[in-house]
Amino acid sequence: MSSLQQFANNVASAYQTQNSLAFEQLFTLDPNASNITLLQQALSMYQDETAFEQDIEAILEDSSVALANFTNKYLHLIYYIQDNDLLLVFDLFENFYSALIPVFNGSDSAFQVPLVKNLSSALVDSAFLVDKTLQLRGKSQKANVAARLLSKIFNIMLADRSGVETNSISKRAGIFHITNLAFKVYFKLNTVRMCQTFIANLQTGGVELNQYPISQQVTYQYYLGRYSLFQNRLRLAEKYLLFAFEKCTSHHWHNKRLILKYLVPTRLLLGKSAKPQLLIKYNLLEPYGLLILTLKRGDYYGFQQHLEKYFDYFYGTFTYVLLRERGKVLLWRCLLKKAYHYLCIIDEKTGNTMPLQKCLEALQFAMHNKDLDLADAESIVVSLVSQGYIKGYIHHQMKVLVLSKVNPFPRLADVLIYTEVYDEMAEKKHQALKEQATTNGMFD
Repeated sequence: MSSLQQFANNVASAYQTQNSLAFEQLFTLDPNASNITLLQQALSMYQDETAFEQDIEAILEDSSVALANFTNKYLHLIYYIQDNDLLLVFDLFENFYSALIPVFNGSDSAFQVPLVKNLSSALVDSAFLVDKTLQLRGKSQKANVAARLLSKIFNIMLADRSGVETNSISKRAGIFHITNLAFKVYFKLNTVRMCQTFIANLQTGGVELNQYPISQQVTYQYYLGRYSLFQNRLRLAEKYLLFAFEKCTSHHWHNKRLILKYLVPTRLLLGKSAKPQLLIKYNLLEPYGLLILTLKRGDYYGFQQHLEKYFDYFYGTFTYVLLRERGKVLLWRCLLKKAYHYLCIIDEKTGNTMPLQKCLEALQFAMHNKDLDLADAESIVVSLVSQGYIKGYIHHQMKVLVLSKVNPFPRLADVLIYTEVYDEMAEKKHQALKEQATTNGMFD
């Protein structure tokens, strides 16, 4: 019996007995594995590289036609797995992974979850490697292929309710692993909105995150935090990212630092600055230390200059625009608070009023902009009052800001942030109701 026939028999045995570990090990992608070397030698004996397919099909078709095709695609891949042509290898990988889908979609195939998880991770890594090495951009990126295939696997897992109903092993066991990989791809491709489809389907499918390993929970919450930050939902982003940071074990220093890259700016915009000790511990003092200091001082110009100095860093974490635009309001508030306290020190008769002219002078000084006029200063103050950063009102005739006698400058952390958010789920519901109404003749 040839090594190919023995391999096919082993595949049939693992498949029929639902031996998860054996099935996973048979389809290894490690080019240094001894069984791959033996299979490559056996494949090289065939003059026609497709001739071996009949031998495989003869053994496996009785078990599953899809399994025979999947096995053949695997053999094609490992024969060229060490080839220098990255596009060729990835295309073969794509064919192999695509052939996995009908096998995994069959009944009683939950035992394949470990293999599916391994191959999915390898698919994403391979796609990223090809895109980076060959500098592929746009629609030609292989990451798009990975995203499409992961979506198919996700749908198969989501549709399997057998484990939910019988409390047995389910294909859903790998659903957050696949979801996290898909999120990784979407953020890489800058198609972040696609995450919403996965999030909504998990919610409607009744998938409970707390029933999965803590490592998957941490990764999922990390991506939820980044997604919420993308939507300008700062408090929601803080909730998810804080969970991820606190639950991520201390020996995963790199992962905790990665979470902090998004948690620190999120909390900063909510009025909660990170302690220097934390920034030093995770080697983040350079980008954030002075940024926090300038914000507390109301140093508008210094804050903006620091953002520009570390533009590549903040742009790389997709927080540059958020810090630049959201930071303005916090800087104005901190600046006017300091200016008011300074006025109270030099003039005890200041009371609870602050001339708009003094507001203008402070703003001109901090922003290095002498072109600002009284109307600009008034607009800024009105904005701060309307958003709750300052308690008070403007007396137009006197041209002064009248401050509340009780806590005129609330803590930044206590200010309720209002954000207009595009609600895709609400939009879908609205569209469905509109289509239903159209069917009923309510709309033209």
